Amino acid sequence: MRVARNAHVTPSSAIPPLDYDRLREVLAAAGAVVALAELHGGVSGAVCAGGAMAARRWLRDLLDDEQLAAASPAALADHLEEVVATTVKMLDDGELKFEPLLPTDDAPLAEQVEALAAWCQGFLSGVGSTAPGAAGRATARDAVGEILRDFGEISRAGLSEDEAEGRGQPDFALAEIHEYVRVSVLIVFEELGPERAGAARDVH
Repeated sequence: MRVARNAHVTPSSAIPPLDYDRLREVLAAAGAVVALAELHGGVSGAVCAGGAMAARRWLRDLLDDEQLAAASPAALADHLEEVVATTVKMLDDGELKFEPLLPTDDAPLAEQVEALAAWCQGFLSGVGSTAPGAAGRATARDAVGEILRDFGEISRAGLSEDEAEGRGQPDFALAEIHEYVRVSVLIVFEELGPERAGAARDVH
């Protein structure tokens, strides 16, 4: 199956980049079971549907279900806030520099594919738990609905037997789908502006 090439987050120079390896180590040290890619996908989906507060809520719900270590919870919270704040900045950035937080290109191909699938699964969870009405549009014939359906397909992605054995061009397919995911998130962010505005009004 064709899947997307994973890459570093490379936001504009005004936005400090997220460090995948460092954040993955922080999560592991805290005892979190959730994959970093899935966590960032969920944060991104929640930000698209409800803004920063929704992303923080999604993280609390997710990690409440995790068996987290008691050590340095404040440090973990700081790192999670960094993920939320940076994701919001990237999505708001006028230069369209948003990138999914995924392993670097030198990671094993199977790891890259698995991370992209987990990222899309997280994104669907973030949108669905924040704005169920928006997630319901997955059955509608509009841009958001089509993208969410596609993300559902990507979330089940894996390497074909030929790709796993090095035949074919999985890297190229990965790059294509990575770019599709990146651009699609920006489209969802724009299309769900009314949902975010409604969530902001509910807070005040």
